[in-house]
Amino acid sequence: MKLTGESKVLLGILAATVAIIGAAVFLFNKPTPPPTPLAREELVAPDSFSIGNASASAYLVEFSDFQCPACRAFAPAVDELVTKYPDKLLFVYRHFPLAKHEFAKPAAMAAEAAGQQGKFWEMGKLLFENQDKLSGSLWANLADELKLDRTKFDAAMKSETLKAKIDRDEIAAIRLGLPGTPSFFLNGVRLTVASPGELKAAVENIIK
Repeated sequence: MKLTGESKVLLGILAATVAIIGAAVFLFNKPTPPPTPLAREELVAPDSFSIGNASASAYLVEFSDFQCPACRAFAPAVDELVTKYPDKLLFVYRHFPLAKHEFAKPAAMAAEAAGQQGKFWEMGKLLFENQDKLSGSLWANLADELKLDRTKFDAAMKSETLKAKIDRDEIAAIRLGLPGTPSFFLNGVRLTVASPGELKAAVENIIK
């Protein structure tokens, strides 16, 4: 049967459409390769506060903001993981004070200032517990609650070195393209978790 010019065009369009659909189906069903983990050095600074086993094969890095409600909601899950797997997990805290949070940077400074007296984690816990009361007058009260040397604490709150550390973490978070807080990396791969339960499941899946 001799095809007309119009028939040939229609067949050509049909063939092209079938080819496009076939390619789309192939690409849609093609397995997505796992993301390439970031090097540990890209996520863990030498002076970052960490807790757990430094030699553990599993490490969790959080970019967090003490004025972020979601960070406060995830904090108990992080504490539970650190307590449950002290030998199998290293947890590292990085600062990412969001610009929309007025007291995020001062709160980070308070945590770092307390950290110079060995009370970083204790101050972080108090900051989350008092998140609704964050203000310029709170830092000293929390320092007194932790029985810190106030002279050293007040001096550390003005430290350019500590400010530079927090700024460095913030720049790192922006360079990594983090959308907000909390942002977690597990063994170098950024997690997409919508709840504390999902975070625990992701970590425990790696550890077990």
